[in-house]
Amino acid sequence: MAAEYDFRRKPDEKGNGELQPFYPRIVSKGTIDSKQLFREIAEASSFTEGDLEGIMVSLQNKVSYYLSEGFHVKLGEIGYFSSSLTARPVMEKKEIRSVSIWFDNVNFRATKWFRRHCAGTVTRAKFGFQESSNVPEETRFARLDTFLKKNFFITRREYSQITGLLKGKALRELNLMVEKGILKTRGTGNRIVYLKADNQENNL
Repeated sequence: MAAEYDFRRKPDEKGNGELQPFYPRIVSKGTIDSKQLFREIAEASSFTEGDLEGIMVSLQNKVSYYLSEGFHVKLGEIGYFSSSLTARPVMEKKEIRSVSIWFDNVNFRATKWFRRHCAGTVTRAKFGFQESSNVPEETRFARLDTFLKKNFFITRREYSQITGLLKGKALRELNLMVEKGILKTRGTGNRIVYLKADNQENNL
């Protein structure tokens, strides 16, 4: 099995409208979560999934603790973790105090061993990058209104089907309508459905 790639143009950072060159980029096949890793490792070793989950929780706690104390952490041959800070820019050190400086992000740097072992073969993706359709916003909302006149609720998957939006963008748009009081939700987790809000029974 090989990683798949496709091409994308570099962003026009200068904004001058010049056509930018293409560069190759991995086309993601999805996300492997820790549960799948635990299951596969448990099947190939004497560890149980519970053992592995416990080790992961302990590692998370220890790594975050030492990063919060200002240490760099090397996790086996995977790589190095470090913390970064942020603050407003100043010209003199005395212009700012510690209360105005805070942790910003966690950085990761892979070891040479890890980079080498991640370097597999690549092949051109058959379908390339998926992109949301360019259906206008008004048309998307009209389709949603029509759908909810015929159905009591709509799921994220159904909203993607009628609008052409990919999962992430469809979720953001649905949740934004919830925040605005246009829609409301029922259910939890993967079973959330979207309904017209009480004040939107006649229209969106």
